[in-house]
Amino acid sequence: MRCDNCSKEDQWLECIGSQFICHKCIQKENKLMGNILRTHMDSFTRIMKKLNIQDFEGFKKIKREDVKEIIDISKTLNLKY
Repeated sequence: MRCDNCSKEDQWLECIGSQFICHKCIQKENKLMGNILRTHMDSFTRIMKKLNIQDFEGFKKIKREDVKEIIDISKTLNLKY
């Protein structure tokens, strides 16, 4: 399948709204969500469902505060700060 953002072939794509996006584009556009996707797939899915993201442009605008309302980032990602 093709990534709707970079148009490269990839066999593992995430459905964000109505678009299929590769993991590289997710990591590049939103570092926090990229880290969550890489380490905790179930948390990534829960965040996407709760925020009701419609497209990749909306995904790019996700802030740390939005994610903090849904999950405890420090416990989920084992961060020290």
